[in-house]
Order: sequence, then C-alpha cells, then structure tokens
Amino acid sequence: MFIVAHVGARVWGGAERAVSALLDGLQSRGHRVLLLCNDPVVAEPARARRLPAEILPLGGDASVHHAARLARRLRDLKPDALLVGMFKKVWLAGLAGRMAGVPRTVSRIGLESDVPRNAKYRFAFRRLVDHVVVVAERLAPAYASYVPGRVSVIPNAVHVPERRLPEGALRASLGIAPDALVVGAIARLAAQKRLDRLLDAVARLPEAVHCVIAGEGPCEGDLRAQAAARGIAGRVHFLGYHGDVADVLGALDVFAVTSQQEGMSNAMLEALAAGVPVVSTPVSGTEEALRAGTDGVAPGMVVDFDDGAVAGALRTVLEDRALRAAMGTAAANRAARDFSFPRMLDRWEQVLAGR
Repeated sequence: MFIVAHVGARVWGGAERAVSALLDGLQSRGHRVLLLCNDPVVAEPARARRLPAEILPLGGDASVHHAARLARRLRDLKPDALLVGMFKKVWLAGLAGRMAGVPRTVSRIGLESDVPRNAKYRFAFRRLVDHVVVVAERLAPAYASYVPGRVSVIPNAVHVPERRLPEGALRASLGIAPDALVVGAIARLAAQKRLDRLLDAVARLPEAVHCVIAGEGPCEGDLRAQAAARGIAGRVHFLGYHGDVADVLGALDVFAVTSQQEGMSNAMLEALAAGVPVVSTPVSGTEEALRAGTDGVAPGMVVDFDDGAVAGALRTVLEDRALRAAMGTAAANRAARDFSFPRMLDRWEQVLAGR
C-alpha cells in the first residue's frame, strides 16, 4: 500500500510521535509512506526517522482553498489510503480525500475531548471518513453513533527502551544517591500536562524523595518557580529535552502522569515497557493500560485529579519495595502483551486496507 498521512500540529508532541512511529513501522513492512504536515517542527524529526515528509499546511475550517490544494497533491500521489492524524483537520483533509478520489480515509483520534460536537464535524465523520481509529476503549462510544461499525480501537505501541548509559549513571550525574527514592515524568512542559500537580504532590512526600522531569516547553520557568516556592527546588531535577528515554526511566522508581487531558500516553507506555510502575490521573487509556492482570497485580494506579490523591498513590508505591517489584514485572508483561509494535501494525494494516 501507499499511505499518505497528514498531521496538522505545530508541535512535536505525542500524537506526532505516534503517527511517525506508525509510518516508520509500515515502511519497514514494505509499504510506501509520506507524511504531510503544517510545520518544519514536525517534518524535521520525522525526516530524522528516515520518513519522507513534505510541508503542506491545512489551516482552520474556513480554509477550503487548503483542502483544494491538498486534493491536487493527493491526485498526483494517488495513495491507497489517507490517514488524518489530527481531529481538527478531519474536515479539510476528509474533504480533500473525497475531492481527490482517495479510496480510503481513516481518522486517528487520540484525545477524549475530540468528539464531533457540531454539524460540520458530524457530517465529516459520517460522509468524508471511511473509518475511525481510537487509541483507547473509552474513546470508542463517542463515535459509535456517527460511524457505526466503522470504529476500531488500536492502542499506541512502544519498543522496549534501550539504555545508553551505565546503570546509575544519570542519578550520579544529578547527585541522587543510588538508594534514594525517585519519581518522575517525561513530557512536554505544557499546561495540559499539569506538571504543577506533580510538583505539589512531591511537596507532600518525604524530603528524601527526588523528582526528575525530562522535557522542554513554555511552562518550564513557571515550574521552576513553583519548585522554589514550595521549597523543593533542591530535589526537583529538570533535564530539558533528553533523547535517551531509557536512561531517564532507569533512574525512576515510579513514573507519574498528572495530565488534565491526554491521549494514550507514549511516555507512559515506554515506562511500562521499561518495567517502571505508573501512577496516573484518569486520562484517556490509562484505566485499560493499568488494569490488573489475571494474577491480580496491576502495573500502576489510577487516581483522581488531585495532588493529594497523586501524592498518596506515589507514597504507597514508593514505601513498598515488594509492591514496586511486582508492579514493575506486571508493567513489562502488559507492554509486551498489549502494546507491541507487531500487533499494532497488523491491526493498522487491516484498517488501512479496508479488510
């Protein structure tokens, strides 16, 4: 197959990483792929993965001329399927796909808030999209009435992260003792991620507990100021962008997701694959990813949107070494069973081919 995907964001976030990883996997199986995007901030890291990428922006819903331009490009390319990677672009991209006569248009939905609330989007999903893929079970019911029989649940997938540094090296570089307890997160430092909630939770934990945050974004200054104001700046370590995810995860005892809104978090799945227990707020996909297995052991805990609840769950996991070990084993097993790349690619191939 020849699959063209469009991602309309202007940040290199979780959805953009997930779509690029999917295209990379499809390419490794012999399919032709092309990523169209709005901004070089998405095209450049995609090209670094050896994915062909072009800049072809889609603006707001009134930019019908952008849909016409995309349709012309699609007529030239003649893809077998068009994958729309961003909810807000489904109207224009779906219209372009129909204008170009693309055999199959598939929309990927990653956020629980992405639902067709107005008539234009309901029309787009009913008439311009052939199939909808949601990344978590709890997202599916919102689309059942719009595209009955045309909704699939395909979670994101991750590879087991590989360490670059010797065990303990990152902790040592940060001045964290080998036996210290460490919580942390890997995320864009954006308001949606609510890392302020994580810092408030850390402030409730014993003074010996450290926090490691890897990522960059517009909220870094505010988060550093918050850590100083709460008197925890000395045990909160901001790493900035850190390409070696496994080294960060290897330094943690518990991984935290404190977002207010989130898709199936790629960073959370990487933590599971690395055997790190997770504490998460109840955002999209976490309840199914962190549910207990047949042995009754869960790979993580889902808690309310409250720093006290987050702190309580972190304390429970941190203070019980045996529980951490059992949860870590359950995490690695869950990732291998439910979030493997071969399984994800098999299911995406079926959807994109219309089988």
